[in-house]
Amino acid sequence: MRKLEVFLKNLKDFKNNLEWLKKSLKKCQGLVDKDPKSLTDSQLEAIEALFSRFSRSVDMLINRILRGIDILEFEDVGTKLDIAIRAEKRGFVENFEELMALKDLRNELAHEYVGERLHEKLKEVIYASKKLLKISERVISYAENELLPKFKRN
Repeated sequence: MRKLEVFLKNLKDFKNNLEWLKKSLKKCQGLVDKDPKSLTDSQLEAIEALFSRFSRSVDMLINRILRGIDILEFEDVGTKLDIAIRAEKRGFVENFEELMALKDLRNELAHEYVGERLHEKLKEVIYASKKLLKISERVISYAENELLPKFKRN
């Protein structure tokens, strides 16, 4: 597959994943004030789905979408830090550390048992998901309105 075709597929997949993240976010926002011990299995599964969809969205944003933009704009891709710094330069985030914080939370969710800190992590993921959706909106707008039209002219 050509680089542009790969990017277009990744962008479509990313947008679909964000829709699922929004659904999970909507389901879980009302659970923040509940006592974690009173949560049903169904509610715990909804929280787990939110954590998973948040993590997948962060991965897709950094590893597929932002990296793909760099590739299409002939940037030396480099490290995730380089990708985050370029995202700041493009105006997707105010500070590249916002992206690094999302990535760090994603790593924490993937590699640590949340257990007793479920309530705290749920609040954190809800806040981070809202931030991720805003960033994603800017990235998608850039891709669709500025980046991709350059390729249609050729």
